[in-house]
Amino acid sequence: MRRIVFTVSGIVALLAFVSSGSALANRMHGEKVKVKLGAVPGVKTSASGDAVFVLSKDGKTLHYKLNLKKIDNATMAHVHAVGDDGTPAAILTWIYPTGGTAPSLKEGSFSGTLAEGDITADKLAGPLKGGTLKDLFEKIEYGTAGVAVHTKQNGKGELWGLHKEAKAGKADKTEKKPSSGGSAPRY
Repeated sequence: MRRIVFTVSGIVALLAFVSSGSALANRMHGEKVKVKLGAVPGVKTSASGDAVFVLSKDGKTLHYKLNLKKIDNATMAHVHAVGDDGTPAAILTWIYPTGGTAPSLKEGSFSGTLAEGDITADKLAGPLKGGTLKDLFEKIEYGTAGVAVHTKQNGKGELWGLHKEAKAGKADKTEKKPSSGGSAPRY
C-alpha cells in the first residue's frame, strides 16, 4: 500500500512540475517576428544581419536578439518608426547598447550576437512612450517600424530592415507603410 501511495504521489508531483513548466513556456514564448538587415542605399558594406523579436504571452516583455555579420565599428542600434519616405523616423526603443541610451563603440570587425535582452514598456520612447509592447511588436510585424544599426563610419545608419512578410491592414494610419517591405530606406 505504501508503494502505491509513493508512486501516485510521485506521478502527481511530476505532472504538477511538467504542467507548471509548460505554463511558463507558454507565457514566455509568444508571437515571433524576424527582421532581415541589409545595407542602407548608398552605403557600401559587406555587413548584414537580422533581429528577432519574441513577445511574451503575458505581453510584459519583448525579447530581442540582434545578430550581425561583418559589421565594423558598430555604435548603436534602435527600433525606429518608419517615415513617409521609408526612412527611419523617431526612435521607439534602443536595442544596442543593451540597457543604454548612449552610443557605445564595438571597435573593429564583428560577427555574432551584438545584443540580446528584454524590452519592457518603460523603455519605449518617441510616439510609443506610455504605450504597450504589443504596440511596438505590431509596428514591427506590420512594417511601420524597422531596425537600424549605426556605425562610426555611417552615423545615420549602415544597416536597415523591415519585417519582410509585413501583414497588411493594421499599419498605423499616421505613418505610411513602405511598399518595398524588407528593403532599405532611401536616404
